[in-house]
Amino acid sequence: MSASDEHFDAVIVGSGFGGSVMAYRLAEAGLRACVLERGMAYPPNSFPRSPAGMKRNFWDPTGGLYGMFNVWSFSGLASVVSSGLGGGSLIYANVLIRKDEEWFVREDLQNGGTEYWPVTRTDLDPHYDRVESMLNGQTYPYAESTSKTKAFKHAADTLGLDWHLPKLAVTFANEDEEPVPGEPIHEEHGNLHGRTRYTCRLCGECDIGCNYGSKNTLDYNYLSEAKRLGAELRTLCEVTTFAPRDDGGYTVRYVQHDPEGAPGTPVAELPIRTLTTDRLVIAAGTLGSTYLLLKNRRAFPGISDRLGERFCGNGDLLSWALKCADVSNGRRLPRVIDGGHGPVITSTIRIPDTTDGGDGRGFYLQDAGYPEFANWMMQMIDSPKALWG
Repeated sequence: MSASDEHFDAVIVGSGFGGSVMAYRLAEAGLRACVLERGMAYPPNSFPRSPAGMKRNFWDPTGGLYGMFNVWSFSGLASVVSSGLGGGSLIYANVLIRKDEEWFVREDLQNGGTEYWPVTRTDLDPHYDRVESMLNGQTYPYAESTSKTKAFKHAADTLGLDWHLPKLAVTFANEDEEPVPGEPIHEEHGNLHGRTRYTCRLCGECDIGCNYGSKNTLDYNYLSEAKRLGAELRTLCEVTTFAPRDDGGYTVRYVQHDPEGAPGTPVAELPIRTLTTDRLVIAAGTLGSTYLLLKNRRAFPGISDRLGERFCGNGDLLSWALKCADVSNGRRLPRVIDGGHGPVITSTIRIPDTTDGGDGRGFYLQDAGYPEFANWMMQMIDSPKALWG
């Protein structure tokens, strides 16, 4: 069978939080599924760490770059997304928080309301349970000895706010064992990379790729299980067009990048490969899926003209805590937070919503950190006197 004749029961474009789950569940149901991922696979110890390596860790195939970070820029907004097997799970900060049951509001959208949830927390809880089980969510076990975690809890207690340790998609300990950094992780079926993984080494590198396999990214669970059940996972395969077939199903066209043999070849100059499928799942992320649908909208006249509008950055805000001080004994002494110790995020503060005593929309604060190697720079800038006297 030639490449142009290949047919699958389902083709999934993208391998992130949407695509990986679909691949696993469709394969579990006995369907022949194929995942097309534009980026590379990242087994343990493959994420770059040197300045030269990080310089090339961006996605720009025309420029010969096939790395993990893809920067999208718009008027008034920039976004960093992931390119790689596992999608955004490769670079997110591991937090598994269920939407607060009080925050499933149902406002009148015709009279000034902005939010209406057609489901409740009760509806979603069984699905939350399944995802947490697949991602092996664990709470951070070293809170009492971690500076940033203790400081964050102290701030919450001082302000009278709710503080807790959320579940994280990180393996700190094997089942029924005590947490020990750097222990081999026990896996029932292994993983698609065929590599040994290790429990969290507390190095703060979650957002730039975990080289120890401690972070339970989607390639270690949903995608590994999908492959075990027969799904095909194709990397460096970038979808260009798709359209309905006259006899039902869809035609999908893509190109395969070749970083070693033909680096920097523009997409338009790469050979086109073709698949047909009964079911097509577009799961290329918030920006990638919208881009592909807009690019192929002529083939789908039923697509809304509003596609791509009302995009929201989710209200995310990143800030720094600098010049921290300990004033507990009446004196102002430098307080080293040591943001590079532990995973990026260890704990969460809940800010109340108007539905439960707050003044506006409820939200969460988290103690985001940074890679351990950045501690040298941050502590020298923040409190040099505390280091050198």
